[in-house]
Amino acid sequence: DVGAPPDFFWSEMEGNRGVYKRENLNVRWLSGTLDDVTPDHVNIAKCRLQLFDLVIVDTTYDAAVKEVICPLNNWQGLDEHGRCNGTQTPHHNAKKPDPLNETDSHFVGAWIERLRPSFELYDYARILSYLQLKDRGVKDIPELYEVPSYIETLSRFTNIQLNTPKESLVSLKNIDRFHPPKEFCDNLKKVWVSNADEVPYVNGIGTIGK
Repeated sequence: DVGAPPDFFWSEMEGNRGVYKRENLNVRWLSGTLDDVTPDHVNIAKCRLQLFDLVIVDTTYDAAVKEVICPLNNWQGLDEHGRCNGTQTPHHNAKKPDPLNETDSHFVGAWIERLRPSFELYDYARILSYLQLKDRGVKDIPELYEVPSYIETLSRFTNIQLNTPKESLVSLKNIDRFHPPKEFCDNLKKVWVSNADEVPYVNGIGTIGK
């Protein structure tokens, strides 16, 4: 047990400039950055995520499909897998050993740290997804009150145990902890809505052309 992690993601990120590289594809796609990821890029990605009509993450997928997607598209009835009739049932392969369990924990820990901006964005996406589903009247979802994904993943693969204070947990109660600055987002949204519609040029995975 090495004690509690820092209260704020930003204080650590500011001291590690150059650490967060281009692997963070989801942050780079939403922020539009071609270079190393900074706190501003993470906030830009969060602001853009706020503009989505519905954010769906792995933990809300079933409820979102059953309670929102099916009714929204007038799809009637569900099959035995709880999915809309006529949709394809995902094929599940036999469970294989996770290669990360056999990889040096120091290497895995460094890789997890490099992806920390992605974990931060994922946790915010979880909060937005739960909030949007609740606003749509969806009740069949468990309460969101979880350890940040970065800490959970680090503990699982490196055996580092961290105490997470209640105010740092991923929950609707702590939404202000994960929200980007409101004025920052408002200024960006004014620019975005004034831009002409344009389809970006994409060449390969995670490569955005101008």
